Amino acid sequence: MAYKIKRKNVLCEELVIEAAGGRPELRLPVEMTIDQTLVQFNRLRRMLGEFQAEAEKDPSSETTAAKLGTVIVAFFELIFGSAGCKRLLEYYDNAYTEMLEDVSPFVVDVIIPQMNLAMAERAERYRKIRGRT
Repeated sequence: MAYKIKRKNVLCEELVIEAAGGRPELRLPVEMTIDQTLVQFNRLRRMLGEFQAEAEKDPSSETTAAKLGTVIVAFFELIFGSAGCKRLLEYYDNAYTEMLEDVSPFVVDVIIPQMNLAMAERAERYRKIRGRT
């Protein structure tokens, strides 16, 4: 007899950005193992929030804009992979703010709930391992 386990927390989704202004639609597959990306995802999400707050305080700061752009690219590379992020940047002609505004609902509605679920499941597994239910 074999004890079987099923690998969990593999996120498989697709983001479709509908055609606008004569451009074709853009399809970006998303496939990531949540447990492997969870720490980096949370770190980048926290940094994104910090830099957005800095940008609101001083919208003319080039340094803050550069930091924000860097973290947006890193965040989307984590979600869409390097090739997918490159396609996204090309599609938006490097318009980071517009890209972030358009793609944020996908992150908020699809990615974050699955990350939160994975964190809760991980915490529950650790409680059971330690003998606390």
